[in-house]
Amino acid sequence: MNVRTGMLSLLALAAVSTPASAAALWAGGNVTTAGAGVHAGAALLPIPFIGTLGVEGTGERAWNADTYRFAAGLTLRDLNVPLTNVDLFATLGAEVLTGAASGAHAYTEAGLRGPLFGPAGWRVFGRASTSGQFGAGLGLELRF
Repeated sequence: MNVRTGMLSLLALAAVSTPASAAALWAGGNVTTAGAGVHAGAALLPIPFIGTLGVEGTGERAWNADTYRFAAGLTLRDLNVPLTNVDLFATLGAEVLTGAASGAHAYTEAGLRGPLFGPAGWRVFGRASTSGQFGAGLGLELRF
């Protein structure tokens, strides 16, 4: 392999691996199968050719009860879906539920995010926890 071919290969890999919207801070709102809430996060460490490692917190209220969910997790964002403006994200963390289903549990969440206009974007996700709950959601977020 000559230098020219090597450079072209690296440039192609960088173009395909570039995240759609790497953000230092993000915040938004979402509706889920269980309720509605807000989330916010911050980037901690960019990982070249992979994505961004960050932390995210969430607060939600259930639709039909006085149950609240508070969660914090470590998230890997900006995993580019090649040739699109869509990114994957995955979060692993802990949640605290109040009300009738109170307790602390581990959870995982994964989904897709994409641009709308300017710093605004959409996100769809699925979630599972050690409490036996599964759910999905749709939201909007601002990325800075």
